[in-house]
Amino acid sequence: MGKREQNLRYYQKHKAKLKADAKKWRELHPNYFKDWRKGHLDYMDSWRKATKIEVLTYYGNNKLACVRCGFSDERALSIDHINDNGAQHRRKIAISGDSFYRWLKRKGFPEGYQTLCMNCQFIKKARKTALRPGR
Repeated sequence: MGKREQNLRYYQKHKAKLKADAKKWRELHPNYFKDWRKGHLDYMDSWRKATKIEVLTYYGNNKLACVRCGFSDERALSIDHINDNGAQHRRKIAISGDSFYRWLKRKGFPEGYQTLCMNCQFIKKARKTALRPGR
């Protein structure tokens, strides 16, 4: 008999006592999970932000700023695919948002990306659209 089977048999045999003990513990520690979750979420938020800043700084030529205009408010900075293949690339790797920053870091900061502010992103897209034939 494996460990899992032993644990299951023990649980089935002592189910009532285990549930009562768990209920008593929760009553004695009413905010434990709430406090743990808040601390964990705060940690994850700071970790995500630090990763994003690290990636944006790397692709901003070692500055946390847009490579075109120099805008430096991190809330409006993002990663731009230099070859305009962002949507296709995100579908291929099935990653977006915060996960994309972690992916770039895990892959050793591959080439083909730059840090742009959202204004420069929209201007780049508008220029590309205006240059299409038939427009």
